[in-house]
Amino acid sequence: MKHKLVLFAALFLIGTHVQAQKKKDKTTSSSSSSSGAKCFDEGSHILNVGIGFGGGRYYSYGGLAGYSYRVSPAFSLSYEQALKKKVGPGYLGLGAYFGYQTAHLQYDNYYYNGNKYYYRHSWNYMLISARGAYHLDLLNAEKGELYFGAIIGIRFQTYKYESNSIDPNKKFYQLNSSSVYPSYSAFIGGRYYFAPKVAAFAEIGYGISYLTAGISFKF
Repeated sequence: MKHKLVLFAALFLIGTHVQAQKKKDKTTSSSSSSSGAKCFDEGSHILNVGIGFGGGRYYSYGGLAGYSYRVSPAFSLSYEQALKKKVGPGYLGLGAYFGYQTAHLQYDNYYYNGNKYYYRHSWNYMLISARGAYHLDLLNAEKGELYFGAIIGIRFQTYKYESNSIDPNKKFYQLNSSSVYPSYSAFIGGRYYFAPKVAAFAEIGYGISYLTAGISFKF
């Protein structure tokens, strides 16, 4: 009976050791495969929602007395989808970019017996473009990456002037206009995933602004 118990214990220990080794091998294999994962690969679909800062306007003024100027943040939305096959030592992502911003300039002056009159200028900017970004393997890790690319598209600009002045010489300047311009720029960016499908990103390069930061959603 004693020998049977010893044999049973030995078999139990051997079985436990084998199962533990299999589990260890599986974990090591899984860890090895995950270590080769990329932040951006052939299955990536990414939506970026950003806010731009710095230089994101096409009109400026010298800060003269009587003038007030305000500009909204530059809001942007972009989408990027990876090509199924690698292009050289990395992945190429193609998509679209949309940016929007407004600006207002007002000059307050006094005419005719101290009454206050204003001269107001308003601009709206909208940028629609194609976007391409290259994700080099060397700079593409599991949770973070650096990438670079370019956009090319069209910028729409509208302008409106209005005034409550009763000076007849100022009525000539009351107008509305719109313009369309080609737009293109290069950029460099970085992205870090703080959750499996959500990342923070930042890009330097002139889209609707010189610096854009925001959130990326991967799906």
